[in-house]
Amino acid sequence: MILDLPGLLADHLRAARDGPVRQALTTGQIIRRGQGHSVRLAAPLALHRAALEQRVALVDGTGPAARKAYRLYSARITAAEAPRA
Repeated sequence: MILDLPGLLADHLRAARDGPVRQALTTGQIIRRGQGHSVRLAAPLALHRAALEQRVALVDGTGPAARKAYRLYSARITAAEAPRA
């Protein structure tokens, strides 16, 4: 599954202790967009879900940009999990 991870979340995940997530980030393609960037990750959906779960703590006590990045990535994962008609 190929999904774009917002750069703000990617920066926080690079410091994570989860080896598979860090490995996926090193192989991801950085895409510059306007003022920010995204990292295009080709990884199993379970790895995307694990990365999102690691960043639940990021949402608490952070600014609006971090919360928006979390919501955006969560929406992308949910859309990818939805059954196709």
